[in-house]
Amino acid sequence: MKNIKKSLLLVVMSLVMTISLIGCTSNKVKVEENNTIRLGVMSAADSAPILLAQEKGYFEAEGVNLELEIFTNGATKQSSIQAGELDAAMLSMIQFLNNVKGGLQAKITTTTDGMFPIVLSKDFEEKKDVKVGLMEVSVINFLADQYLTDYNVEKVFINEMPLRMQALMENKIDMAVLPEPLASNAELKGLEKRVYGNPDDYTPNAIIFTDEFIKNNPNTVKGFHNAYNRAIEDIVNNPNEAKDILISKLELNPQIKDLIVLPTYHKTRVPDEAYIKEIEDWTEKLQGSELNLDYNDIVTKDYVSK
Repeated sequence: MKNIKKSLLLVVMSLVMTISLIGCTSNKVKVEENNTIRLGVMSAADSAPILLAQEKGYFEAEGVNLELEIFTNGATKQSSIQAGELDAAMLSMIQFLNNVKGGLQAKITTTTDGMFPIVLSKDFEEKKDVKVGLMEVSVINFLADQYLTDYNVEKVFINEMPLRMQALMENKIDMAVLPEPLASNAELKGLEKRVYGNPDDYTPNAIIFTDEFIKNNPNTVKGFHNAYNRAIEDIVNNPNEAKDILISKLELNPQIKDLIVLPTYHKTRVPDEAYIKEIEDWTEKLQGSELNLDYNDIVTKDYVSK
């Protein structure tokens, strides 16, 4: 009888130890995060804080391994997001709202700051009716509607930014909306650049992370934004750092440095509900269909700078 009791006790103790080990392993799995972020950005001034943070090792200091891809075509980047090839991306809010409507589960974690001048064709002469090179579902189309109210605009949709530049040089279009520093690259080639003031407090671009990545890797996402804010501080103290990193990483002519018009850079922040509604209304009008998105489903304030 004693032997039976002893055997039962050993079995119970063994089970307890096994359960404890399973519990410990389970907890360990929960706290382990993927520290690699696959991020897609555009060749634009918005990217400067990210490029600078990577160059200075700020992401590495936060334990973040950033795999960065620079796109010249917003449509290609959008396809990469939808295909699950990216964990995060710099997107126009117009594209983002459409992606969410199409089933993408992601949130805006911060706005970015860009500058989008109007560039005139090589032989442009002032006139009322103009052909303007744009990307249809994009920030530049949204901004063109705000900037060019004095013109009768015929929109010509050219997704690739280098092709937009080429169309200007060949006088196939009268104007194009190009982001800095590419707009200054066009100016260096002899084209006129017109800088319009931002009618809103925000530029309609943002960094988005997939819901799955945020849920599984909150500390990695936090580390990304910490590094981003650190780079913003550097740029505010010395704007030339933004110009230099853009010229270097985008492989542009150093002579454009004094031509580049930088935006006012902000630490991490998110658009308010009124601005999202403005973007949503414009997008619905463009496409002739309703989006009906809830602000709290597409924006998180967890990474806003304190």
